[in-house]
Amino acid sequence: MKNIVMEKRVKRGRPAKIQIKSANEFNPKSLNITKGFDLNFSDKIFNSMKIGNEEMDCLFSSSGGIMPATNMMVVGGAGAGKTTLALDWLSKIQRKDKKVLFISGEMDEIGYFKYCKRLSSFSNIPVLFLKHHRENVVETLEYVFNEGYDLILIDSVAEVLEMYRDQKSATRKQAESWLIDIQDKTKLGNNKSKIHTTFINIQQVSKSGEFVGSNRLKHMMDAMFIIEVNKDKTERKIHFDKNRDGDKEFKICFTFYKNEVFYSYEMAS
Repeated sequence: MKNIVMEKRVKRGRPAKIQIKSANEFNPKSLNITKGFDLNFSDKIFNSMKIGNEEMDCLFSSSGGIMPATNMMVVGGAGAGKTTLALDWLSKIQRKDKKVLFISGEMDEIGYFKYCKRLSSFSNIPVLFLKHHRENVVETLEYVFNEGYDLILIDSVAEVLEMYRDQKSATRKQAESWLIDIQDKTKLGNNKSKIHTTFINIQQVSKSGEFVGSNRLKHMMDAMFIIEVNKDKTERKIHFDKNRDGDKEFKICFTFYKNEVFYSYEMAS
């Protein structure tokens, strides 16, 4: 009888799984907890930009005027005067030798030409018409922001976000994150001119008065500027819903007359 050799089979274990760390995985070593005296910014961020109207300058900040390195949202219904009001601020600040830019996602050259015919003080404001850059709005805005402006007005945020979503096939959340990130980068002075840019972002409200956009977009702003208009548009008021640079406990009345915007105090009741 032949000897039978029993083969002992050794069980081979499964190959060890290779653990790939996610790029977003939390790393405790990345924590950066900071104290106020560790921060260091140029004193230029305290040099407010005054429009030259006492009432409005007091409303903008406790220092008087629009502060550098600020993200401001201006909201109101259709026809409330958001664009006209913000352009008035730009035109007045431009006269103080500040570098300003109006980014229009809604108007074209003819629309703006008509605007300037009614309010000639806006004629000297540089304008970027985004309608001509729908296919590369991301590259366009990132290039422009890097040029270094003291004050940039965007009308409207909704149009810019839609253009981003169309170009990148992105969600609203992704579009909002992109816009917030590049504004934050620019207001920190991360541009070739090292200017701490302030952004005035125009956004509409719905017919019921609700903010058009996510709560995150609203909360990431340094200031929320509200425009109220009565039904027959004979009474217009402005106030801050939130303002990290100043008081928000009073309102300012304003009116458009001929080629000017006029402001007057109204204490909140």
